[in-house]
Amino acid sequence: MNSYNPSQSKDWFRNAALLVMLVFAVTLAIIVGNRLSNEAMAVLVGALCGIAATLPVSVALLIASTRNWGRGEMRREEFETRPYVPQPPVIMIAPPQMAQWQPGMYPDQQFFAPSMPAPGAPRDFKIVGDE
Repeated sequence: MNSYNPSQSKDWFRNAALLVMLVFAVTLAIIVGNRLSNEAMAVLVGALCGIAATLPVSVALLIASTRNWGRGEMRREEFETRPYVPQPPVIMIAPPQMAQWQPGMYPDQQFFAPSMPAPGAPRDFKIVGDE
């Protein structure tokens, strides 16, 4: 008996669409590859090799982060060996902060090293190599 199965029709259409996309991608790659210079092709190959080199590490990290690593085998009682004891509240008092610097606040306002000219004074430049 030969009956119509809609899932087989969907599978055939999906496979045909994948085949058309694959042929299109290969054709596009061949056309673009023939038009690229050697330097551009080397950059593309290097980028693809770099991406391919990161795939095993990425897969290993994904596997390692999703594994249970035996945590499900531990019983909850192992974590609850001590009863909960409430802690007293801790109040921290910060010392008062000094006010921001304002002109006239300190008697000695010499912030520049003695070798530096006063602000607003003309600067002296030495040109190296000019004789």
